Amino acid sequence: MQRFAVYRLSGSKPPVVILQYPDIDTGDFVFAAPLYPTGAARPINVITPEVELDGKTYLVGTHLLAGIRKSALSENIGNLVAYEYEISRALSRLFFGN
Repeated sequence: MQRFAVYRLSGSKPPVVILQYPDIDTGDFVFAAPLYPTGAARPINVITPEVELDGKTYLVGTHLLAGIRKSALSENIGNLVAYEYEISRALSRLFFGN
């Protein structure tokens, strides 16, 4: 599973971005965070970086990351590798306060 890949989930849930390093085997689960449209919630400085995917702007909900069953991931709809710095910075702030 590629890091920063974005997947749709089954149902009407928001898409998610894969956050874990790809060479770590976590079995049936993968760490991911939801993407939600800007304006849908109040952004948190640094913690919810703004990204663009297919012409739409989203916030990455790093504070909402969770272990998700790989089987819940459906269609791969892109990647956010261009935002690696911003997402890594958000995770660093979330976990270490840096």
